[in-house]
Amino acid sequence: MINILFICDIIYYISYIMSYKEKYIKYKNKYLKTNKKNLQFILFGDVMTGHQVWFHDKNNKKINFVKKLKKLGNVIILKPNYVNFMNYSKSNKGGNWFYKSGIENINFTIEDLQFENYSKWIYNQIDPNKKYIAIGLDQGCHIAKYFCNANPDNCLALYILIDRNFTAQSYEKTFHSESTYEFNKTIVGNKYQDYIIENLTNKTISDLLEKIKNTQNDKYIQLLNGLCKGIIRSQYDKVKKMDVQTIIYSDASTLMTTPEKLQENIEFNKKSNNNIIYYYIIDDSEYLTHGKYSDEIYNNIYGLVKN
Repeated sequence: MINILFICDIIYYISYIMSYKEKYIKYKNKYLKTNKKNLQFILFGDVMTGHQVWFHDKNNKKINFVKKLKKLGNVIILKPNYVNFMNYSKSNKGGNWFYKSGIENINFTIEDLQFENYSKWIYNQIDPNKKYIAIGLDQGCHIAKYFCNANPDNCLALYILIDRNFTAQSYEKTFHSESTYEFNKTIVGNKYQDYIIENLTNKTISDLLEKIKNTQNDKYIQLLNGLCKGIIRSQYDKVKKMDVQTIIYSDASTLMTTPEKLQENIEFNKKSNNNIIYYYIIDDSEYLTHGKYSDEIYNNIYGLVKN
C-alpha cells in the first residue's frame, strides 16, 4: 500500500520544481527584456558587401545570427552608400556577387570613407544613451575599431570576426605594388597614376560610377572596389591601439603565410593595455557568422551581456 505521506511529498516536490522553473523563466525573460531596452548592437559589414551578408550565406541559406542578437538588444546594420555600385555587377563568380545591397543610391565621395566622417554618420544612427556592442566583419573591422575608440564610454565590447592586416607595410605591399599598377593599366591605360590612392579625386570616382552605370562592366567595378578598400586601409595610422575591450577572432592559417602578423598582434595588444583577447581559429566558411563558430560567437556575446 502506497504511503499517503510519500505521495504528498512527491506532489509537493513537483509543485516546488514547477514553481521554481516558472520563476526562473520569468526572471530570464525579465533579464532579457531589461537588457534589450538598454543595449544596441552595431554591425559593421565587410568592406564591399551588402547587408544581406548578415542574413544569408553564399548558398542563399538563411542564418539566424541577427535573429538571436535581437533577443538581447536593438540591432543596427550599417548600410553605407559606397558598397551599392556592386549592384551593377553581372558576375556570378567571387565572394561579393551575392551580397549586393539592393539600395539604388551609389554616389559617394572620398570624404565619406574617412573614418572621422564615417563615425559621425554611424553615431547619428544609434542611441547615444545606450550601451553598445560593435561587431566588425572581416575588413569592416578597421572602421569598427576606429568608431569604438572614438566613442568608448558606452562601448561594452568590440568583436572582430576575422582580423585583417592594418599596417603601413601591408598597405604599401597591396596598393603600391607593380601588380596593382599593371591591373589598373589594363582598365584605364596610361592614366593609371590617377587611380593611385593618394592621387584620387572625387571627380575620378564620379566618372567611374558613371561608367559603371552605363556599361555594367565588371572591370570598372573591380577597380572601384579596390580603390574603396585602398582608401579605407590607407588610414592605418588612425588605429594604433584599442581603448575598449576587444575580442578578436584571427585566422590561424594567416600565421603560416604571414608570420609577422603574430608579432603585429602582440605589439598591438601591448599598446592597448592588454584590452584584447585573441582567438586563433581554423575555419573555411566565407564569414564566421556563416560557419561552425557562429554559435560560439553568439554564446560569447550572451555571456558578456549576462555578466
